[in-house]
Amino acid sequence: MSGPAGGFRLCPSCGDPGIEFRDGKQWLCPACGFEYYHNVATAAGIIIDCSGQILFVERAREPRKGCLALPGGFVNPAERAEDAAVRECQEEIGWFPLQMKFLSSFPNVYEYNGISYNTCDFYFYAQYYVDPGDDVVPVPDETASVHYIRLQSIPMDRVAFPSLRRAIEAYRLLVGTP
Repeated sequence: MSGPAGGFRLCPSCGDPGIEFRDGKQWLCPACGFEYYHNVATAAGIIIDCSGQILFVERAREPRKGCLALPGGFVNPAERAEDAAVRECQEEIGWFPLQMKFLSSFPNVYEYNGISYNTCDFYFYAQYYVDPGDDVVPVPDETASVHYIRLQSIPMDRVAFPSLRRAIEAYRLLVGTP
């Protein structure tokens, strides 16, 4: 049985070629008993709504370089999803919301350097009636540019990840925008 792309071909503990990938998450070596769980990683993002315009970042890195995403990223060990969303927002656009609410979570697959990471992506939202304006500054290593797009005009074919497309649909339902 094969594992995720880029997975083990030999047991990292004993070098045996008989390592097995089970149940979509567990590597097990029958020769030495080595076990590794390739569990779900957690990510968090924020929908920043400025009077009906959603703040998107254009990804400066792979995967999905050039596509639209939200400020967000992976949750660090011992970090809450809420704190990760705020931290990532600061890292990517130099600004963060003071208040936000939970929207939903969705499963996703994040392909990076030939490895498929199963993720659970947490989405939050923050609503403002003014544009953060000059306070939002794209951080070049993280963000190619920032775009404000009307909620009903988001080009879904340019949205980076399936979970984000689902989050946009959930947010549209929440605020009553088709």
